[in-house]
Formats: sequence, structure tokens, C-alpha cells
Amino acid sequence: MPLLGVPSRITPEFLYHLARMGHGDCLVVADSNFPSDSVANSCVVTQVIRVSGSTAEVLKDILKLFPLDTYDPERLQVMDRVDSDKARDLHVPAYGHIAAAAGCTADSLTYVERFEFYTRAKGSFCIVQTDDHTPYANVIVSKGVISSA
Repeated sequence: MPLLGVPSRITPEFLYHLARMGHGDCLVVADSNFPSDSVANSCVVTQVIRVSGSTAEVLKDILKLFPLDTYDPERLQVMDRVDSDKARDLHVPAYGHIAAAAGCTADSLTYVERFEFYTRAKGSFCIVQTDDHTPYANVIVSKGVISSA
């Protein structure tokens, strides 16, 4: 059943896990090609949460419910292009969409080498997999402090 103020993409299961996260816990929002099930085996929540929508849309919905960690300079980590994609200057629209969803510019993103990104993702609280087919539409976000003020 829908709740006021909770985006429809945020299912009850998804909301439960977002509420369980504490300050500094990380969450992965991944595209449809990300190896979510194998990476999730090392996360706090080992079951992948699957949702519809683009990575940027899901990130925007999440950020309506909690802020990014202002104490973490790497609060928005994206998977960097592999060397062959850099060599052919592959344009990655997902970077701009992710930055816009977070209310910042692509310069504010931390670009993480592909296999290092997988390693960091294994240390996250949970993985949310979208049905986004856009290349490199993967982001790790760090939950900020929610205060009463």
C-alpha cells in the first residue's frame, strides 16, 4: 500500500532496508548488467532488491528519504570506464544523470576502477538493481545524518 511522501519505486522491503541503514552505511544502485547476486553475497543484506527505473531515477527517489554523507568526500562513487572505452572516448550519459539526481555536477563524482568498484560494493549494506541498460549506470552512495533540526 502506498505511503505519502514515499516514491512508488520504494517498495516496503526497500524502505525497510533504507531505514535500517546508519550514518556512513553505503548502498549500491546498479544497472541491469551489474553482477548483483554474486556481489551481494558479501553485503549486510545478501538478497538483491530489484526495482524498475533508471539508476538516476532510483537514486533521486532514495535521496528524498535520506541525505548523502557530507563527511564522506567519496559519497557518490561511480564505476569508471574501462581503458578500452576511455581510448575510444565513450560518452557515458549515466554520469551526468546520476550527478543531476544527486543535485551536483559530474565533477563531484568519485570515479572508481571497475574491479575496485566491485570490491567496494561488496562492503555495502545492500544492492538495489534497476532495469537500466545504460552502460556504467552504477553508483555507491553513503548515507548521511538525519537530524531533528
